[in-house]
Amino acid sequence: MGKHTRRKSGYLPKVAVSAAPAVLLFAAPATALASPAELTLPLYHRDDSTFRRDVETSGEDGTSVVRETVTTVRHDFLAKEIAGAVLDTDLTESAITHREERQAGTSAAAQETESFARAGRHTLRWGDVRAGTANSQRLGQGASRSLSISPLGGGAEHRVGLGEGMSHGVWAADGIDVLSQHAEEVDTGLFGSFAGDLDGALAARRSSGQVADLGRLGAVGTTSDQYAAGRLTGVLDLGQSHEAGAQLGPAWALAGTSQSLGPAGPAGSISGDLGVDHVVQAEGSTTSVRGTLDRSGSFSVLDQRLLGF
Repeated sequence: MGKHTRRKSGYLPKVAVSAAPAVLLFAAPATALASPAELTLPLYHRDDSTFRRDVETSGEDGTSVVRETVTTVRHDFLAKEIAGAVLDTDLTESAITHREERQAGTSAAAQETESFARAGRHTLRWGDVRAGTANSQRLGQGASRSLSISPLGGGAEHRVGLGEGMSHGVWAADGIDVLSQHAEEVDTGLFGSFAGDLDGALAARRSSGQVADLGRLGAVGTTSDQYAAGRLTGVLDLGQSHEAGAQLGPAWALAGTSQSLGPAGPAGSISGDLGVDHVVQAEGSTTSVRGTLDRSGSFSVLDQRLLGF
């Protein structure tokens, strides 16, 4: 939020939208926004489903390939007007399976992936005011294997990932709104080969953001991100970052911090920036990499830099 890089705090980072078990798929649409007695005509409801299967085969120079993709999608939309307010819920669920097999002489390979996703949105509209919540889940897995007779070799790999995301918001008149988002995801995999190699990995991440946009007055917001990743070989990578900022008229303030621990060693930083547009600005930062500190800062008045280091 400096004079040249300031961004409105109404900005929210893209948080990963990700997961729930497959049993949640193709569940009945949520109608909790209205009681059964209120779900009377006029009522708008649309429910449609699609199924598609694609198979492709090819062969050239002793190599044959078979690809198959099966896609199932269900969409359910429900809307109802009650006492001048409009309630609607929108649900989409999908399942996709892909398989590929390849053969060439003395070698063969195959890979399969499966993914399930569910996304729901609930909205209440009353005049110029709108409130809504949205959520999404995903679950996926993939496997691959290969075998070669000459030379002898091969391997296998299996991956699993899941994630979940949610957002809430209220949009009022005159550009005033309040938003909140968060997401979590976990991914893991295991790999092995005929040569005796074995490796695996596990990664997890969580991110969130909140903002209150006050229209012409300004905005205030925060973001946060944490992650962890590790491998059976002993490689570990951890980190987190946080940021908070505000803008009120021509004045702004921003503070951020980050810490990480990886193969290159520990590292961290802290920074701050505040001022009044074209009047005064002060900013500074401190970074640490494997115990070595690096500091910088500056102070400006009327767009003229008076101090810097």
